[in-house]
Amino acid sequence: MLIHEDVPRYDSWLKPLLSGFVAFTLILGLVFLMFNTELAIVLFAITVIDGLLFSIIIPRNFQIYRDKLRIQLGGPFAMNIPLRKIDKARPGSSSNLWVYWGIRFGTSSSNVVEIIRNKGMNIIITPEDSEEFISQLNRAIEMQSTPNTP
Repeated sequence: MLIHEDVPRYDSWLKPLLSGFVAFTLILGLVFLMFNTELAIVLFAITVIDGLLFSIIIPRNFQIYRDKLRIQLGGPFAMNIPLRKIDKARPGSSSNLWVYWGIRFGTSSSNVVEIIRNKGMNIIITPEDSEEFISQLNRAIEMQSTPNTP
């Protein structure tokens, strides 16, 4: 049962930066097509691989269920984290987006949420409404850890 859903916050620089990486290798491939066909093919392959990786890795939404947190990535890919393996969610700092020992799904330097896990690596995400997301996730974690009483 879905409890809460949020979309990632994207900074204005993110899409142009990622598009720039893909465009750079594409343009380089077109330039080298006249001089070195093999290198041009390699650059075109890098362009396709980069585009696929970016479309797969960048999160699409964050879903809190009664028993898990689901980070929906591109296409059929997702990361499911059982709530019993999460200690808590708390606000993170913008520096966590760049320097962090854990998994980073950050797409913005604001609204950073740090998910502290009791098993596995901690995770950084950036939901649009970070305060509501933290509140909902911590509430779901508490509900998961308290035994059902009649």
